[in-house]
Amino acid sequence: MKKELYYLVFSLTVAGLLLSCSDPIEEEEDLTEEIAVNAVEKLIAPADNTPLELTKDLPAIKFEWLKADATKGGKGVTVNYEIIFYTENGSPSEPVYTSTATTNSIVIIQPKLYEIAVKAGIEPGSGGIVKWTVRAYYGSVSALSKEAGSIVLKLREEPVTQLFLTGRGTEFGTNISEAMPFVKISDTEFYTVSQLTAGEPFSFTGNIEGDKIRSFSVKNNKLVEDGSNAEIAKTGVYRIRVDFATLSVVMKEITDVSLFYCIRSRAISLRYAGRGKWKEVCLIYFSKEAWGDEKRYKFRMTEENKNIFLEKVSDSSPFMKESVIVDQGNQLWSGVWGYPAHLGKEWAEVSVDLCNYTHSIEAVSEDFSTAGASWANLADRSSSDFVKGFWNSGAGHFNNSISGAVNANDYWPEAHALDVIIDACIRTNGSRYRQIIHDFYDGVKTKNHGSWKNNYYDDMAWHGLAHLRAFEATNDARYEASARDLWRWILAGWDYAGDGGIRWRETPASGPGVPSTGPATIIGVRRWVKYGNTETGLPDGLNDLEWAKRMYEWMREKRHDPATGGVYDGFEDRTGAWSYNTGTFLGSAMELYDVTKEWRYLEDAMRTADWTLDNLSVPTKNNRILSDWAEQPDNDVNLFKGIFIRYFTRLIMNPDLPADKRNEYIRFIEYNAKALISYGSATGERDVLIYNYGWYFKPENSFLRGQTSGCMLIEAMALLEREGFLR
Repeated sequence: MKKELYYLVFSLTVAGLLLSCSDPIEEEEDLTEEIAVNAVEKLIAPADNTPLELTKDLPAIKFEWLKADATKGGKGVTVNYEIIFYTENGSPSEPVYTSTATTNSIVIIQPKLYEIAVKAGIEPGSGGIVKWTVRAYYGSVSALSKEAGSIVLKLREEPVTQLFLTGRGTEFGTNISEAMPFVKISDTEFYTVSQLTAGEPFSFTGNIEGDKIRSFSVKNNKLVEDGSNAEIAKTGVYRIRVDFATLSVVMKEITDVSLFYCIRSRAISLRYAGRGKWKEVCLIYFSKEAWGDEKRYKFRMTEENKNIFLEKVSDSSPFMKESVIVDQGNQLWSGVWGYPAHLGKEWAEVSVDLCNYTHSIEAVSEDFSTAGASWANLADRSSSDFVKGFWNSGAGHFNNSISGAVNANDYWPEAHALDVIIDACIRTNGSRYRQIIHDFYDGVKTKNHGSWKNNYYDDMAWHGLAHLRAFEATNDARYEASARDLWRWILAGWDYAGDGGIRWRETPASGPGVPSTGPATIIGVRRWVKYGNTETGLPDGLNDLEWAKRMYEWMREKRHDPATGGVYDGFEDRTGAWSYNTGTFLGSAMELYDVTKEWRYLEDAMRTADWTLDNLSVPTKNNRILSDWAEQPDNDVNLFKGIFIRYFTRLIMNPDLPADKRNEYIRFIEYNAKALISYGSATGERDVLIYNYGWYFKPENSFLRGQTSGCMLIEAMALLEREGFLR
C-alpha cells in the first residue's frame, strides 16, 4: 500500500483504531475525595449465545447493558464504559478487542465483528464463540462486571483482499486476466481510476477462492453481491472508491488533468491514455523572469465541478497529494515541482498516473512526420473542416465553439473567420465558399442587430478589411457598400481631442490604440489602391492614402519603439505587447511600402517582425513558436497570432525583402505550421480537425478564435507553397 498517497485516509484510520483499542483516558481526579464505582450488574443484549452469521446483509449489532453508577465524595457522577471482547477460554485481562462508550450501549458493524472473530482464532468458513463483558470506570477507578456474554459467530468466506474492475463497459473487456486491479488503501478500502462506457456492464471482482469468483455490483451507491452488473449513465473516466466496511461505492468523473505552468496559470490538458494514466507530448519552456528561468509547475485536475491541484508531498517523495482549489492565487506556489534544466526547449512526454499518484516528464525527439508533404491538401481539410465544425448555415454566421455554442458578442472574430473563407475561395475558386460569403452578409449583419455599425472601432476595422476582400473575391456589391460605410464610421473615431489615433470605442473616454489604428491604416492604403482620388468627402479633406500615412505616423511615434521594433498598447506599460499589434503595424508598413517604395517602411516591417519572433514566441531547440503570453481557452488573445501570420506572410512574399530575411521568416512560419499540425491539433467532434489556442500542445476542444488562427496559418502555408516560396 502506498501510504504516501493516502496518508490522510491512513492517518484517520489509524487514529480511529487507536482510539477504539487503547485504554480509556483517565480523568484527573481529586485525591482528597473518595471515588466509588459499582460494576455493571447485567448484560442486556445481544442475548447470551446469540448466533450471528457474518454475511454482507447483516446489520450492525447493538451491545447493551444496565447502567452502572459511581460517586465522588458522596455525590453521584457519570461513568464511562470499556467493552471487552475475548476468547471463549480466555479472560477479560487478555482482550482481542476493546472499545469505549459514554452511554450504556455501543453499535458494532459487521466488518468489525468479522475482525474480532478472526482475532479470537475463528477460521473463515467456520464458527466459534467470542465472549464479552463491560468495565465501568471513573477516572482511574473501575469495576468489572461479573457477567459475561457469549456470541456464536459463523464467518463467511475469506474477506476480500484484492479487487479488480472488469466487464464490457470497462476499457479492459471481459477477460478477467486483463482486468484492472484496484489499489488497496486500507483493510477494507480499494481505489482505482478507469474509463467506463455508458450503458455497458461492469463489475468488481474479488480474490478467487477455489473455483468461485466473487463478483460485486453497485446499486444506489452501495456495494451488492447479487450476481448483477452495474452501468454508468455517462461515458467518462472515473475515480472509483469501494469500502467493504460501509459497503459504499463512490464514483466521480475526472473531466480534465492538466500540466499547470504556474507563472502564466496556463493549463496544458493531458489526454487519457488508459489504466488511470494521462499523457501528452508538449513543449517545455522556461520563461525569462527577473529572477531567472521560471521552471515551476504542478498539475490541476477537475473532478466533476471541483478543481484540485496535484502537488508535491515533499522533496524526498515521488508521490502527489491533492489540494482542493479555493483560492488559486494563494495556493499557486505551494507544493510545486521544478523542471530539470535539461528539459528546457525540449518536446517531452508528460505522464500522470492517478492510480499510483506519480508523474513523469521525459524528453522525446521532435517529430513533424504527421505534417505531410502538401500544404494545399492540409488547407483543403483545414478550411472545409472549419466550415463543418463552426459554420452555422441556418443562421448565416460562425458558432463560437465546435459544440455549437453561439456568442452574441462575437462580431470581430466573425470578420477573421470570413477572411479564412475568402482565402479558401481564392485558393479553390469553390462555389461552396462563395455561398458562405454570400450568406454571411445577412447572417452576421442580423446577429449585429441589423447593422454593420458597432461601438468598437477596431472591430469595424476588421470587418472593413474583410468586406473589401469579399467584394474583390466575389464582386458582391453589398460588400463594396458595407466596406465604404465601415471606413467612414472608422474615420469618425479619430481622436481630435487628444493627439490622434483611432479610438478603441465610440465613447468620449475611450483612448486611441494600435488595435484600431493598425487595421484602419491598412484599409486606407488598400482603398487608395482600389479607388484612388475618386473617393472624396473624407474628413479634413484628406484622401485615403493621406489618412493612412497620418495613422501610421501616429502609431510609429506613439506606440512603436524604433530602436527595437516593439509595438505596445502604451509606452507606460511595455508588457502590453501583442502579436496582433505587431502584425497590423508591419502590415501597415508593407502596404505603404508597396505604394510609396520608401525603404523606411520595409525597414520598419522587418524590425517589428524580428522583434515579434524574438519576444512573442516560445523557444525550442530548433526554432521558436509564436505565442502571446496570456493565451487561454476561449479568449480574444487566441486570435492574435492568426492576424500576425496574415501580414507576416505578405512581408515574406514581398519581392524586395532581402533573401536572408526571407529564408529566416520562411523557416519560422514553416516550423510553426509543422508544430501546429504535429503537436497542436487533433480530431474533434464529428471527425473535425481542430486546433489548439497554443500551437505546441494538443487541444481538448476548440473555440472560434483559436480555430481561426490555426486556419489562417495553414492557408498562409498553402499560399506560400502555391507562389513558390517553399522548397
